[in-house]
Amino acid sequence: MTRDMRFPRHTIFILLTTLFSLFLNLSYGYRESDRRESNSSEIGIRDVDSREIGSRENYSRESEDTLTVSDAVRFLSKYVAIPSVSGQENEAAYWLALQCADKGLHIEYITNSPGSVNFTASLYPLSSQKPNIVFLNHMDVVFAGDHKLWKYPPFDGVMADERVWGRGSFDNKGLAVIQIFAVEQFVDLAAKEELPFNVTVLCVSGEETGGITGSALVTKDFIERFNPMVVIGEGGSGMEDLSFLDGAGPLFGISIAEKGCMLVKLSWTSDNAGHASIAGNYASLMMINGLHKLLNAPHPIILTREAELMFSSVGKKLGGIKGKVMSKPSSKLFMSFLKQHALKNPELNEILTNKITLSALETSKTSYNQISNVESAILDCRLLPGETPEDIINFIKNTLLDSLVQISVVEQGPVPLTTEPEYFFNLLSYAIESEFEGASVVPMLLPASTDNSYFRALGVPVYGLNPMIVSPDQLKAIHSYDEFIKFVDVDRGIDVFVSFLKSALPVFDERH
Repeated sequence: MTRDMRFPRHTIFILLTTLFSLFLNLSYGYRESDRRESNSSEIGIRDVDSREIGSRENYSRESEDTLTVSDAVRFLSKYVAIPSVSGQENEAAYWLALQCADKGLHIEYITNSPGSVNFTASLYPLSSQKPNIVFLNHMDVVFAGDHKLWKYPPFDGVMADERVWGRGSFDNKGLAVIQIFAVEQFVDLAAKEELPFNVTVLCVSGEETGGITGSALVTKDFIERFNPMVVIGEGGSGMEDLSFLDGAGPLFGISIAEKGCMLVKLSWTSDNAGHASIAGNYASLMMINGLHKLLNAPHPIILTREAELMFSSVGKKLGGIKGKVMSKPSSKLFMSFLKQHALKNPELNEILTNKITLSALETSKTSYNQISNVESAILDCRLLPGETPEDIINFIKNTLLDSLVQISVVEQGPVPLTTEPEYFFNLLSYAIESEFEGASVVPMLLPASTDNSYFRALGVPVYGLNPMIVSPDQLKAIHSYDEFIKFVDVDRGIDVFVSFLKSALPVFDERH
């Protein structure tokens, strides 16, 4: 879901909770929605002990008479049961494409090679060149780790406790199913009438490893085939029962920007490469001292236009004196608050500073009792919108003040750009507000990097939205053990995107 393993992209809501609890000096809490409506009949499910689960098939047989779920949830269960760790997406991709074709969608493979399958499922062929609403998702997942530490096997797609469990259930297969089942509802309409727009679900490989085998290829060589009006990918979600909103309803964020990413290599070289027992000032020592200095150096607080818009939007929703202060985040009062608490709260610090993290170490040593004369470190660098690679390089140079270190850029992602919250943002907001009573929607800066950045870099409007309410335990499970998505997340998410598409397609008539 994110290429920043320390702070999953949905921690923006942990950030908001932290921010407001500090700013308003209020306690906060969460309550998982007790709504049990879905696109299918009423859900009834018994609790299942993990010892009863031998496999997804055994569970399905045992619970056949007590479990009723929507077709979308069952579809997701099957999809999760196909492992698709980055670089091994082919089987899942071919299965998913076949299912989309059975739903009447037009399938086109953009690339089709081992570890790099990228395909589209559309209302009309891409060759129609209709202006296109593109839903973006990724098929790859991160490693599951030790399977014994999971409540249910990570690749069984178990349905229990009104949830689908398994690696990728939330990130990002659940979103894919929501998108596909929403677009499917317009297949008959598109066959009967010549709609002014196309709607496409783009399923890509390799997002979890930087997008090189997926969105980077699609945007570099094939973007003209899409004619995109807007791209809607993963990003913000909703949280409910936030006490600082005084019970006004859930708060949703739609991401309009995110941090850029780059990998930087630092290398230290020393003439000293003798026996370890007679070491002097050697490369390993220089590297350790330099990294300690760099990784503990505070980054300057930067209130970007995107963060300012996010804070001010929430302040307007909040109202009152405190809301008025927050609605002007560049004021001395609010900036003093931010600077005071940013260093103590990592989530808040994430959207106000650039970030440098040690990712890997390299050495030229040949044996343990010989001193290496070359030592290198790979740094994962995250840039706020408006910041440049040169800004990060200069920060490193000015912090280290070391003439012996060599600095080089290993890999650089797209320059972080921003999509203004305009027409399609408003339609998404309306769809959320229609589905979730009392919901508030704000634009947000995502403190991570996703495939969305490749499309924004081409000037395409891009919004990030997982149309569901997430809970703290759900956030903690992303890229960890016991990942899950609630049945109601899937069903209500479909309703949100269907509502959005009805608003976006001007010829839509309720008689259809």
